[in-house]
Amino acid sequence: MWWSWLFVVLYLSTLIQLYCHSFRIGVSKSESASKWMTIRLKHHVDVISEPVLPNCSEPVCTGPLSNIYCSGKLVHAAWAFGLQNTCPGDMMLQSPDAIINALNKLEYPLKRDDFKRFCSQNFAPFPYLKVAKLIDWTEDPPNLRRVKDTKLRSLAKRLNGIWKFLGREFDDKVREKPEIFPVLPVPNPFVVPGGFFQMYFYWDSYWIMKGLLFSNMTVTVRNMIENFATVIRYHGFIPNAGNIQLSRRSQPPLFTQMLADYYQATGNETFLSECLPLVDAELSWWLANRSVVVSTDSSQHYTMFQYRAASNCPRPENYLVDLYNGLKGTGGAEFIWSSIASACESGLDFSSRWFAYSGAHSHSKYSIRTNKILPVDLNVFMVWNYDTAADLYHSLGSDSKSQKYRKMADELWSGIEAVLWNEAAGVWFDYDLAKRKHRRKFYPSNVFPLLLGRAKSQKADRVNYYLRYSSGGALDYRGGIPSSLDRECHEQWDFPNGWAPSTHLFVESLRLSSNEDLYEIALQTANKFVRTVYNGLINPSGKRPAACWEKYDIRFDDGRPGVGGEYPVQMGFGWTNGAVLDMILRFNIDDEESFRGVYSKY
Repeated sequence: MWWSWLFVVLYLSTLIQLYCHSFRIGVSKSESASKWMTIRLKHHVDVISEPVLPNCSEPVCTGPLSNIYCSGKLVHAAWAFGLQNTCPGDMMLQSPDAIINALNKLEYPLKRDDFKRFCSQNFAPFPYLKVAKLIDWTEDPPNLRRVKDTKLRSLAKRLNGIWKFLGREFDDKVREKPEIFPVLPVPNPFVVPGGFFQMYFYWDSYWIMKGLLFSNMTVTVRNMIENFATVIRYHGFIPNAGNIQLSRRSQPPLFTQMLADYYQATGNETFLSECLPLVDAELSWWLANRSVVVSTDSSQHYTMFQYRAASNCPRPENYLVDLYNGLKGTGGAEFIWSSIASACESGLDFSSRWFAYSGAHSHSKYSIRTNKILPVDLNVFMVWNYDTAADLYHSLGSDSKSQKYRKMADELWSGIEAVLWNEAAGVWFDYDLAKRKHRRKFYPSNVFPLLLGRAKSQKADRVNYYLRYSSGGALDYRGGIPSSLDRECHEQWDFPNGWAPSTHLFVESLRLSSNEDLYEIALQTANKFVRTVYNGLINPSGKRPAACWEKYDIRFDDGRPGVGGEYPVQMGFGWTNGAVLDMILRFNIDDEESFRGVYSKY
């Protein structure tokens, strides 16, 4: 009924305005914190009426724990009372049915103390993870000795040293009784991103593994690939992370590349043949669940890919804010909530890439439209995966599978060229499916198609011109490449922040373009970012701690961390360590031995 929703909007508006005066970002759990963050609110209410819950059709998670950890009265009450950091807790003390029955017996108006009592009777804190010793870590891996520059060698040594502090494994109790925990345990030790990101995460792990391979840690890399194989067997795909709250959205699909990097490093054909069926399963899942048929003006039809999360409900990690955004935003609440989840699936949560550029609520989550956007990066990743799968199957002598994937890569590449290439600008842009036009702004992903080695030399020349003269100054910053040049949108994947993943992919795309001018830009960009990370870790300015950060302010090269987002900037940091070590490998170790054959066989 419309008056019920009007009350909800007014209530949330008042509540959030009250909270916004004293936002303090906090982690949802301590040692067991996931990369899903919450806003810790200093103010809370003491009594709530029975809530009007969001009217959404696709829940954040499914199964017996859904109405406990992902949606419903419990999540709503926890947020309204400001208890979302502790309730629902890490471990259930009762069965899911018993907890739901106890929840339904609570009387409204519900008092905060009564809800706290319910929480303490049904949940307990428990650290999912414990510190793991990474058995293949060494202080002086072979690649360190091959770095000629003394400053770079000292940086690489410091980054290599960080790995031993980031090893984790699941507590035995979580493995033995997984039904009482809202996580999917995996069998082997792994490397976490760092900070309060104490869980395995999908696309973070690609760059973490890059760095581990630099450090000759093939045992740990194999363990992590086996963990993801376990996840694929369970879910059919790899979700965002190991928490149930993130289980219906994925992240950029890079499992195929993880396996290829490990195989290139070790030549282990037995392990490759064991894992390739999991590659098949994941790629089939993306085709079945994230593909869309796109028609061009010339009546050609292409099967392409979107980030399009299954859920269309508010995220439990930011429930009240999502609820408010959905009810106030344009396009309908379910569309807003689904597009928010899809932006998280992209890994770029959040960015102007997913917002309307004009009209009501432009450059904000109120206008988020991820589900109407065809992104350059995801389609590049899928061609990359198809090509890589073709190569891997060919190496094992399976020509029929190899030819199948090569054909899929060819067809999708044709779609990228026909739909995403902008002839006037000389670069690839995201495409708005509803408006049937390109989203003509600079993002590092504009050049990612060069990563595939499929673009003609004339297009590489056009991209070189675009970057140097018509991108809006993307190459002008001392600290590296910006995530965007959008100054109206203040999300963390926008200006002035630069991130290791997008920087690394930008650099690799230009490095592999077979264009000397673009190679020079790749080298300059890598040098800028590596210098920024060096200064932040080894030569920090001001009163900042010496640290490797998850993101940087690229207006400067002094290593200062980036700003914005739904949580404080974190140090550690897994993907930054890995991306920088890989850039050192590519540009500062000039012998072929560093690329193949120096890693131990396992």
